[in-house]
Amino acid sequence: MVTTPAPSIPVLLCVDDEAGILKSLQRLFVGQPVRVLLAGSGQQALQLMQTEKVQLIISDMRMPQMNGAEFLAQAAQLQPDCYRILMTGYADLASTVQAINIGKIHRYVQKP
Repeated sequence: MVTTPAPSIPVLLCVDDEAGILKSLQRLFVGQPVRVLLAGSGQQALQLMQTEKVQLIISDMRMPQMNGAEFLAQAAQLQPDCYRILMTGYADLASTVQAINIGKIHRYVQKP
């Protein structure tokens, strides 16, 4: 008898230095067929990506030590097939261009 392997659920990585935002994102996906990982910094997220295959990243732009574009650029090198979304409450043209060119983002979302 041949058994079919169970389908793996997608892994979503949320990155933000504000714990409240991370919890809000986590709540958005409750009951959805995804596994949600949370990271409070770009460095913490990169460490997670060393051991976890991620299908989607949602990252804040403005974070200490490493901004979202810098993090997403490194994430793209680690896992180039991962879909990358940048979110920010501060929409300015320079950071948008940086995110697209350096972070290789797929989408840019403004926080309300």
